[in-house]
Amino acid sequence: MARELIESLLEAAYGRKGITRRVNGLEMRVHPRVRDRFIVDYDAPVADCLRGVIRPGMTCLNVGANVGIFAIQMAAWCGPDGRVIAFEPNPDTAALLRRHIEMNNLGSRIRVVQAATAAESGMMDFYAAGTDGMSRLGSPNPLLAATTVVQVEVTTLDSYCERESIRPDVVLMDVEGYEVFALRGFRQTIASNPNMQLVVEFHPSSWADAGCTAGEMRELLESLGLIPVPLTGQADPIDDYGVVRLTRSLDPVTPS
Repeated sequence: MARELIESLLEAAYGRKGITRRVNGLEMRVHPRVRDRFIVDYDAPVADCLRGVIRPGMTCLNVGANVGIFAIQMAAWCGPDGRVIAFEPNPDTAALLRRHIEMNNLGSRIRVVQAATAAESGMMDFYAAGTDGMSRLGSPNPLLAATTVVQVEVTTLDSYCERESIRPDVVLMDVEGYEVFALRGFRQTIASNPNMQLVVEFHPSSWADAGCTAGEMRELLESLGLIPVPLTGQADPIDDYGVVRLTRSLDPVTPS
């Protein structure tokens, strides 16, 4: 009861303007309901990698943006002349993402695309648990106690980039097990842009539910000439859960 009262008071006081949090050295305003997600060192190795390659004026894709923890950081790093395109299919989460963009005065830098990404465009079932980042396409996440099924738009990143005349510089992808399909739908853009920096969260335990295998991921990366380099300490960059940088060489990452 005390917790509920505190949450109600915080929402009444800060629900519109947000509460201040500092994430990876960047101060931002967030809705009090999700303030605990915005931790001081949120995915610090991933943030360090992205901060090292994003330059002012760049175009960044945040695929699976959730409530905007990384979208806000990427918008700060690419500056007023850059832009972040944030893909988020969950209707509730996309609404909160838009609130965060407004709270941080980033409407001119961040564009929300309320769609999932896969190998083909269309409509699919999305299994949502509020704004939880483990919500996903295709099947319910067993780590979530309960989910609600909603129909969401699905696009390929190739078709989106072609339609909007976008040539991404940096891409961060977290699609909860649909990595193989999202990358298949991005093949043309990856092949035509050798300097693009790709950072992807791999969820190998979810690939079977999504209808793919680790072998298919290996074949796809080989066909694209990409090498997965672990960023979060995993022993095997494909078989173990974690974030990888997909590179065309094992040389240190350099900005395009």
